[in-house]
Amino acid sequence: MRLTVLFPEDLDDTLYSPTIGIGRACKRNIEEFLAGKRGVSKERACSLRVEHFRNHGSSLAGLIALGHDVHPDEYHSFVHGRLPYELIQPDAELRELLRSITQPKILFTNSDRQHAKRALQRLGIEEECFHRIICFETMNPHLFGDEREASKTPEVVLKPSAKAMETAVRLAGFPPHRTVRKQTTSQTKPRNQLIKLLHAKCSSINISKDEQT
Repeated sequence: MRLTVLFPEDLDDTLYSPTIGIGRACKRNIEEFLAGKRGVSKERACSLRVEHFRNHGSSLAGLIALGHDVHPDEYHSFVHGRLPYELIQPDAELRELLRSITQPKILFTNSDRQHAKRALQRLGIEEECFHRIICFETMNPHLFGDEREASKTPEVVLKPSAKAMETAVRLAGFPPHRTVRKQTTSQTKPRNQLIKLLHAKCSSINISKDEQT
């Protein structure tokens, strides 16, 4: 039986190093967006960013939950569209490590699709390396187009919520019992070491005959 690999923390600060400055730039952009949208000082915007993350999972989710008129595309264009992507350098070793994992892989991120595509392009990793990219748009189709309901406060689905995980498994098209959900965090181990550990885990899983049906 083939297993699917999910990366609950997979792209930002994981496939590329948290030390290059993308994360810091993203925080600055979020705070600038909040300052403009809420009409508050830089200092207050900083505290709002932390509050929204703790209470709602992201600043965008916090703004929507509190009834502010903000569209995801507007937010992502400002926050991610102005990032210094040139800081992300090609990583041939990581590319080969990912390609060496034979199980289908799911790129699972709270970021928007355009950000995921640009980060992968900078890393030199083809989208085809992954069975599917599950991102903000795929988890939240109700926030876009004809499905968006202006008369109600919509729910923003983000990992690591149970609904996000259920959505990811459903969209991946694999039964949950065939899915490995590997928690990765670049704060505890170097990025490539985490990928190697994941590869070893997938390669060593033994599945009984009864589980192969």
